[in-house]
This record gives sequence, C-alpha cells and structure tokens, in this order.
Amino acid sequence: MNRRLDIQRISKTLDEFGWSRSDLAEHIGVSRQAVSQWIKGEKYPRPRHLLMLAEALDLSFEEIVLKEMDGSEPVIAVRKKGRHKITKDYIENAIRMGKLLENLVQYLPFESKYTKASSLKNPNLDYEYIHEVASGIRGTIDSDHGEIPFENLIRCIAAYNAVLIPVLWGNKRFHENALHVYLPQSMTTWIYLNLDSKIHDFKFWMAHELGHVNAPELSGDKAEDFADAFAGALLVDIETAEQEYHELRRLRIKTRQIARIKKIAEELVISPITVYLEINNYASHVGEKVIDLESNSEIYKAYTVFNKKHPTVAEYLFDKEKPTTREYIESPKNLFDSNFFEILKEFLTKERKSPGYIQNILNIPLADAQQIYQELW
Repeated sequence: MNRRLDIQRISKTLDEFGWSRSDLAEHIGVSRQAVSQWIKGEKYPRPRHLLMLAEALDLSFEEIVLKEMDGSEPVIAVRKKGRHKITKDYIENAIRMGKLLENLVQYLPFESKYTKASSLKNPNLDYEYIHEVASGIRGTIDSDHGEIPFENLIRCIAAYNAVLIPVLWGNKRFHENALHVYLPQSMTTWIYLNLDSKIHDFKFWMAHELGHVNAPELSGDKAEDFADAFAGALLVDIETAEQEYHELRRLRIKTRQIARIKKIAEELVISPITVYLEINNYASHVGEKVIDLESNSEIYKAYTVFNKKHPTVAEYLFDKEKPTTREYIESPKNLFDSNFFEILKEFLTKERKSPGYIQNILNIPLADAQQIYQELW
C-alpha cells in the first residue's frame, strides 16, 4: 500500500481558511518551498510534519493522506453521520472483515462469480445528471413515480451481484447504518445493513448503497457525496420535489410546512429530512429561494419526534425487538434475496471453522456468534 497527500482536500481547506501556501508554511514552521513540494507531489512530508499539517488544517491523518491499494485489498465505503469521524481502527477492522469475505466467494452461485456489473461512465454531482441516472434506475425497478417499495430496491441491488448481509449492531454501538465492501479480485460487492436502523432511514441507506454499486470506481468523500445525492434523487423524484416546493411556498407557516413534509415522508416511507433536502436541492437548481426550516433546528426536531413514532427494521420485519436466532438466519434468504448464511454454512462445514470466524466476519459478540454457529450446524 502506497500513501500520498490528498492535494484536493488540502487545497480546498486552504481556500476555506483563506490561507496561502506561505501561511501554511508559517503555521507548520517549514519553508514555503517545502509546502510547494508537498502539494506538487514532489516530496512526501516527514511523520512529524504530517502531524503538524493535519493539526494546522484541523483534519485527521486519514483526511490528508490517500492510501493507494495494490489492487487486491478490499475497498471500504462507510457513510459518516453528522460530525462523527471514521477512525483508523474502524477502517482497518472493516478491511479485515473484507478479507474474511474473500473466503466465501468460491461458494457464491456460479453466475455471480467474477462478473462485474455495469457501472456509470462518469459519475458526478451535477443535479440534472443525478436525476437522469435516478430516473433510469426507477424505470428498471418499475417505480416511475412515488414510493419505491423495499422489495424493488432489494431486487435491484441483487441484480448487481451484491450480497446483502443483515446485521444486528444496535442503535448506539455504531453510528454507521451500512458498510459497503468491494473485493477487486473477485469483483464482488458485500453490503452489511443494520437492522437496528429506523425503518424510514433504512430505505435511504439501501438507496445509498445502490449509488455505491453504480459507481464502484469512486472512493472517499467523492463516493459518499455521490451515493448521498443519488439516494435523495432516487427516493424523491424531481416532479415530486418541484410540486412540493411550490406547495410549501403556498403554506408559508413553518408548522404547516413541516406537517406537509412529514406527510410526504410517510407516503414515501423515508425521512422528513430527505424530503426537505431534496425540495431545497430543486429550489437551488432552478434559482428559487430555499425553504428555511433550519434556523431554529425545526426540521431536525420534527425528525426526532417522527422517528420515535416508527419502529426499527428488526421490529418491523419480525414484529418484535429482537428476532430469534433462527428467524435472523432465515431473514437474508426470505427478506433480502440473499444466500449469505447458506454460503457461510457451506464454508464453515468444509473448513471446520469455529464460532470465532462468525464473530469476526459479522463483528458481533462471541456469545451471539456461538448461537448462530449452533443454529447453522
């Protein structure tokens, strides 16, 4: 694995700070020539200068250094929530999970192995481009307008040779609701979906993962930004965004606007924040004044209340807070069109692995892994 500076991120941060290269050099205590050599890629900073560079720009080590894989290491995509930072340990653990998944590739159905699904040629964040792509995907899953049923999203993801892995990670243990692992050697995609997510957030995460599947060559923030934009456009089509923008302008009063947004969110089975953001994305695109429901955090307070009224995915699917081990094991096949546990069982049987393997590949407590192990046997 090689490392190089993320010049684009560093340059962007300098612009945000209003700093020149000389200013940066002064803050770090090096010459302007040294900074110029770093940014031109002519030299790589020493460890102590890397630390000083990160501190000066208020960025983490992971945010200023790009890791260039050798073409075989698992590619990880994790969506950040709010201001949470993805730690180096988390990424390294996710990569280890990806390497364990390599063992299961040989047990995939023959037609799924070593087949790279088609991907977008030039994925970008242009508003019209994003909606054109989203509209095309809607057409393939028979949802031209309005709500996209969960089963349609599941079928679409499965069509890209992506293996869905439902997990029970809890509401507080992880702030990520999904983990996307792409294995370059086998060209296979594995998606961990947290069943402890709220039902309206869950659909966004699935659409977000579909965005990753369609743009596998993107990485880092570019990949996350594209997947977020794609998910929003897919779940709230441009016609709905336009119609609701004008409706909100007509209503004027914030309480009525929020009530309307919540109504649309209920109909589409998505978060009110997703509806709100897509309406304003439309307004910005056509040069209209955006709807302001953030000055006093109105929309976020409404989202909190909205979520409390709705179940987690596990509660919705199993009609209880926590399913039995048997119900959980059967859920991928019955609910997510995924044969993950069948593949895992075949591997465990042939290789005679212990419950520790399940613990590591699912990132769950050993006691839970032992229950799954016993049920599989």
